[in-house]
Amino acid sequence: MFENKWLFKLSLKKMTTLLVLLSVLASLVAAAIFLHQAIENREHESVNTKLKNIGRMVAKDPRVIEGVTDEALNDAIQLYAKEVEEATDISFVVVLDDDLIRKSHPQPEVIGEPFSNLEDAARSLNGTEHYSQEEGVLGEGTRFFTPIWNAAGEQIGVVCVGFVQENVNQALSNAYKSLYAGLLFGLAVGLIGAFYLARQLKKLLWGMEPKEIVLKMKERDQITDSVSEGIIAVSPNREVLLQNNNFIDLMNKAGLQISSTESGFLGEEIFSILFEEVFEKEKPLVNEQLVLNQLELIANVKLVHLDGETYGAVATLRDQSEFRQLARELSGTTQYIDSLRAQNHKFMNQLHTILGLIELEKYDDVEKFIRVLNMDYHEEIGFVTDKIKSPAIAGFLLGKRSELREQGVELTIDEYSHFPNIKMDEILHDLLLSIGILLDNAKEAVSKSEQKHVTLFLKFDTDEAVIMIEVEDTGSGIENEYLEKIFERGFSTKGETRGYGLDAVQTIANHYDGIVDVQSSTESGSIFRVELPYRAEETDGKRGYR
Repeated sequence: MFENKWLFKLSLKKMTTLLVLLSVLASLVAAAIFLHQAIENREHESVNTKLKNIGRMVAKDPRVIEGVTDEALNDAIQLYAKEVEEATDISFVVVLDDDLIRKSHPQPEVIGEPFSNLEDAARSLNGTEHYSQEEGVLGEGTRFFTPIWNAAGEQIGVVCVGFVQENVNQALSNAYKSLYAGLLFGLAVGLIGAFYLARQLKKLLWGMEPKEIVLKMKERDQITDSVSEGIIAVSPNREVLLQNNNFIDLMNKAGLQISSTESGFLGEEIFSILFEEVFEKEKPLVNEQLVLNQLELIANVKLVHLDGETYGAVATLRDQSEFRQLARELSGTTQYIDSLRAQNHKFMNQLHTILGLIELEKYDDVEKFIRVLNMDYHEEIGFVTDKIKSPAIAGFLLGKRSELREQGVELTIDEYSHFPNIKMDEILHDLLLSIGILLDNAKEAVSKSEQKHVTLFLKFDTDEAVIMIEVEDTGSGIENEYLEKIFERGFSTKGETRGYGLDAVQTIANHYDGIVDVQSSTESGSIFRVELPYRAEETDGKRGYR
């Protein structure tokens, strides 16, 4: 948009100088117009006032009053008129008798002749004063007429005083020169100020041009919106300094109204949760777990200082469900790897046994051993596959049973278990993860017990549309003081970096609006129950539950 405007093609220094210069120039031109008119009006007013005062003074002088009616005193009137002209710097003083005959004049040869504009002069024969601007012997000029009165109160003549227009124009020209000199000085000062202002602005903006600033702002918005975390920065008085779209999405997901940010300020509820404690204690929050309307977030909040003072604080928020999903995926991968490792160990041991018998040429024993393996395999697999029709779950349980057996733990599938071959999508991974975590916890629970036995009950109730998981162990149980804490993330009595398994199971149950329950006794062991509501479809096409 800016590229099409020539103004924005200029550098900041040139642009600022030009704008300031144009502003100063416009102000000076406007001032010049008003001052020009004011000077002209003042000059005309000054001329009129001066003419009136001089005219009245001349009309009241005894030499003029006596000389108008006495021919012998004409020279005295002319001499007086010359003195007045020289003393007051006016152009002419003309004394007229009641017949409008000149008694004085700057040009003596016209003395004794009638006034050049009898109609104009005659207007004052009725005893009134007036101004006029007419063409006379000396050229165009401004004139003032005033009557002459004798001691008896009779009008005996008229006095005309005036300035030739050329003299008036000269006075105006002198006044204009001073005005324009002042305006040019103001323009020069404005130009110097423009250069200085442009230089300071350039320094203040770190030498960046307007287009660069706009580009940086766009880049900042793109960068903040591209990160997966929600970002919000505020001042101590809740003014929003920066926020990205992900923050708005998180707040909408939490069901919180953030319309207040449109007015430039963060709502008190969100501010108190995220920033109030940080501003009060001046201590950052690092990987803090927050809950906003049941939405669990991981928050990092840090103060921002500018010139040694607290300018604001910035918070980054991330939906904890992403971390939980990652933990589940990592945990599930571990389960799969352990299961494959157990199967691999068992298979290698069996191969080594067969290889040893072959090397000893005990072929009959080889045949018997293979038949025993085949019988055990079909007995073990047959029972599991009869109860568990889902190949993925059946394969997982067979691998898990071999893994636990290798570690001295007997895993039994409850005879009342039943799981049809239903169509599953994302719940399959969560289901295997939950079973794997519960079986691993049961294995650890019985590791120090004399009787190492774990029982799994797995059923999909088609009528109730719920998946039921129950894992029972013969371990030492869980003490009552820990029963309420075992589902807390990071809580474990087995050391650091533990306590994430049951938290993942709890999260999965919450995701499907299910339940998790535990019964435990220090004498008989523990029973964990999980119920996950789920409507599914059988893959054989006979029945549908969706």
